[in-house]
Amino acid sequence: MSITILKPGMMSSVQDLGRWGFQRFGVPIGGAMDKVSASLANMICGNDENEAVIEMTLHGASFMFNEAAYCAIVGGGCKAFIGDEELPFNRLLWIPAFSIIKTTANLQGCRSYLSVDGGFHVKKVLGSASTYTPSGIGGINGRNLITGDMLAFKCEQNLHAASNLHMLPNGVGISPWQTADLNAAASEITIVHAIKGPEFDLFNSASQKNIFTSEFTISSHSNRMGYRLEGKKFTLEQQTEMASTAVTAGIVQVTHEGDPIILMADSQTTGGYPRIARVCAADISLLAQTRPGVKIQFREIGEEESLMRYNRIVEAMKRVKVGLGNTG
Repeated sequence: MSITILKPGMMSSVQDLGRWGFQRFGVPIGGAMDKVSASLANMICGNDENEAVIEMTLHGASFMFNEAAYCAIVGGGCKAFIGDEELPFNRLLWIPAFSIIKTTANLQGCRSYLSVDGGFHVKKVLGSASTYTPSGIGGINGRNLITGDMLAFKCEQNLHAASNLHMLPNGVGISPWQTADLNAAASEITIVHAIKGPEFDLFNSASQKNIFTSEFTISSHSNRMGYRLEGKKFTLEQQTEMASTAVTAGIVQVTHEGDPIILMADSQTTGGYPRIARVCAADISLLAQTRPGVKIQFREIGEEESLMRYNRIVEAMKRVKVGLGNTG
């Protein structure tokens, strides 16, 4: 059982929740940019949250299901269709054999995640199936998906269970229930909660003020390693060379030219740029759904509120899992 990639769209890759425990060796965590949506897609299919999924950036992807299968699509940046029938997100879907899912543009969000019942059969490298293209590891041959790639399923599908779903004339089944959207992207400006970074006090007073009061635009030069921001420039009180130190997703570094960069899923593990801020862990997935050209504004919070916001996401995910377990 498998699906075939007919078109990868803007960019599609195999991801899970990341390659944890190897940062000291210079190996990034990587994994899904929006780990909330990736986890939710797996939960809808009854999978472990860390199963491999297909991460689609924006639209243009299409897939053929070579056999009938359960799947789920979660996230933003696209709409999904089989023929003229639009498929709902955040629901369990039954897809007939030889059906083709095509994605088209959606003005909201940036990344969508396709999971299948049981997960995809992908070889793990350092404990993860996530694709990390700079090192050529994970996924299919360490690269993004291309036309003609085939992803096998881990297990056979239960062909009779689809009778519990609402069946459409084209044979597609849709669950009567729908999970909450835990990560909806803002339409005009995205508020990103952040904490002062380790080198915040090294910046001049104007820079310290601007980081939490100014609007920034996500640059078209952004990628999975980092979001470049257009807007105010930042200046150190005194120019100084810094030794490389640990960094991770969410750190806001400032380049020698004064431009801020938010490190994302594929960020390096060390860096020598000063760290003016750190994005709240609960908002990383929100950022992943914020596309280039969208404005963001940092809102200052403390460590205690950051932890509280993260715990809210964890509790919300637990409630979804319990609810899905009660659907039978």
